[in-house]
Amino acid sequence: MPALLLALWTFCAAPAARALYTPRLIQIEIFRGQRELSVTLQGRFALRGDAADLSPILVPRKTYSVEVEGGELRFGSYHLGRTAHLTPMDPGLLAAINGHKYQGNLSFKLESDETFTVVDELGVEDYLLGVLPREMETDWPLEALKAQAVVARTFAYVNLGKYRKSGFDLTSDTRSQVYGGVGPGSEAVRQAVSQTSGEVLGYQGELLASYYHSCCGGHTADYATVWGRGISAPRPLRGVRDRYCPRSPLARWTAFIPVDDVLAALQSKHLIGGKLQYFRPGKRDSAGYVRSFTAKVGGEMLSVDAEEFRKSVGATELRSLRVGSVRLRRGGVEFSGSGSGHGVGLCQWGARLQAERGRGYEQILEYYFPGSTLSVVDE
Repeated sequence: MPALLLALWTFCAAPAARALYTPRLIQIEIFRGQRELSVTLQGRFALRGDAADLSPILVPRKTYSVEVEGGELRFGSYHLGRTAHLTPMDPGLLAAINGHKYQGNLSFKLESDETFTVVDELGVEDYLLGVLPREMETDWPLEALKAQAVVARTFAYVNLGKYRKSGFDLTSDTRSQVYGGVGPGSEAVRQAVSQTSGEVLGYQGELLASYYHSCCGGHTADYATVWGRGISAPRPLRGVRDRYCPRSPLARWTAFIPVDDVLAALQSKHLIGGKLQYFRPGKRDSAGYVRSFTAKVGGEMLSVDAEEFRKSVGATELRSLRVGSVRLRRGGVEFSGSGSGHGVGLCQWGARLQAERGRGYEQILEYYFPGSTLSVVDE
């Protein structure tokens, strides 16, 4: 579990008990491997590069091209060296990059392969406004969105500095949380973020490593069996039986994986050849998630890690490792299972169904993270 870097002020229900909260700035990698892109500015921005004497104020509503030229970055007609920084002259101004709108400070860094990376620096609360619309449907109940906001905020604070060596905190894709800049206008999202401002999950005085997924299918997974590598998970991350999620549309599914894809997944870890003769679930954990598959190929029996197998065949194809049955069919393997995603932490569909039944976000969070505390970050 991560070490505590920020103080947590635990509160009950009284607003007066809340600690004063100042959002931390967070740096998000929004583009990488770029050789050229366009930037359109909503208002006045200051541009700064390696040359200390160059700091022009750029023209509002003008589109500038950014590209690599002669081993340095060129921003419109300005040659800036290996880094460039865009700073808004007024709060809340937006910059559109390749059709996506961003607020905050933008940095451009030339990499060793002559491509450049773009990083957006903004406050955590503004960052969440760009995360929630990509991670949960904005028309879902407010209490579900508030639970999502708390878990996403906790994830951000726990993972601050994860990619520090690369010059940012988090990525904007599924390696971290999906962030697309200023999200679609949604009053519910704004309320979910503002009404939980600064709130995070803690456990025994430390930030709790918090996760979420689409649908658990009836039981959330134990962190230790998914990613723990032999360590024991704290109580809030050991998984819970979910009586709400089985009513969701993702609770049951069937997937057919072509035999060539199955063999390719097996051969990525084993030097084998021949016909697929047998394929079944191997070990399961206490929540019913498959942790290994057993196969027979060309007369050879072998075992493959279930997480690695799922990544190889595609997480969108094999929605979850809560697999009930596996059958060899003509041309492939048929899987029947429940849920969608890794299964750890907050079940989003379960949260929605709980909210529709009138349960508040505090109750939802306690349900999926039993023993955790709802706290306010204090820096």
